[in-house]
Amino acid sequence: MNLLPLQISAKQKILLFSVLVLLAFGFAFATVFQAYWVIFLPIGIAAILISILYTEKALLFFGALAPLSVNNDNLFGGFGMSLPTEPMYIFLFLLLIFNVYREGRINLNTLKHPLVIMVVIYLAWLWIASIFSSLPLVSVKYSLARTWYITLFFFFGIRIFRDYSKIHWFLSAFTIFTLICVAYTLIMHSVDGFSRSASYGISWPFFPDHGMYAASIAFAFFILFFYTFYVRQFNFHVFFSPLLLFALFVLTFGIIVSFTRATWLSLVVAFGVWGLLRIKVKFSWIFVVLLSVGTYAVIQQDEILYSLEANKQGSSDELEGHVKSVSNITTDPSNLERINRWKCAGRMVSERPLFGFGPGTYVFKYGPFQKSSELTIISTNSGDLGDAHSEFFSAMSEMGYIGLIVWSSLVLLTISTGFKVIYQTSVARVKLTASIVLLGLITYYIHAILNNYSQYDKVAVPLWAFTAIIVVLDLYHKNGIVNAQKDI
Repeated sequence: MNLLPLQISAKQKILLFSVLVLLAFGFAFATVFQAYWVIFLPIGIAAILISILYTEKALLFFGALAPLSVNNDNLFGGFGMSLPTEPMYIFLFLLLIFNVYREGRINLNTLKHPLVIMVVIYLAWLWIASIFSSLPLVSVKYSLARTWYITLFFFFGIRIFRDYSKIHWFLSAFTIFTLICVAYTLIMHSVDGFSRSASYGISWPFFPDHGMYAASIAFAFFILFFYTFYVRQFNFHVFFSPLLLFALFVLTFGIIVSFTRATWLSLVVAFGVWGLLRIKVKFSWIFVVLLSVGTYAVIQQDEILYSLEANKQGSSDELEGHVKSVSNITTDPSNLERINRWKCAGRMVSERPLFGFGPGTYVFKYGPFQKSSELTIISTNSGDLGDAHSEFFSAMSEMGYIGLIVWSSLVLLTISTGFKVIYQTSVARVKLTASIVLLGLITYYIHAILNNYSQYDKVAVPLWAFTAIIVVLDLYHKNGIVNAQKDI
């Protein structure tokens, strides 16, 4: 599959000409008859034709466009879909599968990579849990969506990102579209004086809530951070330095006024990890520390909870007060409800420990597992205010203890592979690129302890694309850049 053919065939010229004619006709018809909805038809057809001609380029473009997709929860009788990206993902998924079948070539070397094997195990258990689901249709729909995200942006991402230049084409495009979304949100938010109360839904229609918004745009933070402070290594002209610095300021301000405490915490942790990378601390040592802290937390959970109950600082428009409210599990409704959902997940897995209740079923099944003494003023049985509020608890309740182990192993193996690439490569740009995607992933992994958004394209695309980039850097670029063209 050629990404950008230097010579266009006669058939391709005819198709491209047809696209232009179709678009021109659609615009003319919409203008004359003031039926502006008509323009979406030629645009959709044009997108399909261009995707057929430039399949891989289209995948990167629509993947990068995810921050600007508009989610519709009531499409076709309650069927939700993100527009215009999700229909294109489905089409590209089918098109790429057909191309692989036609070519009949699979890179076996890629399939041997430990992280690829772990993703395959994760997908396999996802479908096994769906077979034994308490709501099979819900689980199949959920698993299908996750499968095409993983197939497109992880498996095909590995294939595309073998050309190093395409890694930064995607990262740059994703950052540009993210900045457009942030700029729009900040303009809308400024009308309300950047208040916390207005932040919850100000990113609509691109994001349903401020948590998903902050988690998504945090993926772009370290792209801009490294582009800004390592201009020469990425072959940017020095002229772009002030522009990049301004863009980084805009993105940072967007994250701050999102009032999303989980994302603030995730950035602090990511910078801490970057510090550990700078002094070359082995991941095995970090893992031992994490395991020790986790074990201590489980053993001393009663004492820890007692200490946390002393904090009664609620959510606040003041940044200092809002940060302090992170550990308030006494009066803060958001924190109390999150604990309520986690306890429900624990009771659910106790009832179905092997396969869980099925992927995507938490919101439909957790209600009966709530206790009246743990309900909060924002509690609900319908799950309309989020689900398990944790990727880890969600995996546990929906796919059993094995699902939790597989998901946790996938996270740890991804981080371990990122550390390995950064420490083993002698190529400066590869080291920096690995740092960008690893730190971006860590922002979400930390966020995922407190929330779960990986079923949405806003997070699923960068999550799996960044993971694919780590695999590619390890397999193909660690000892020298492959197919190096103009990187940016």
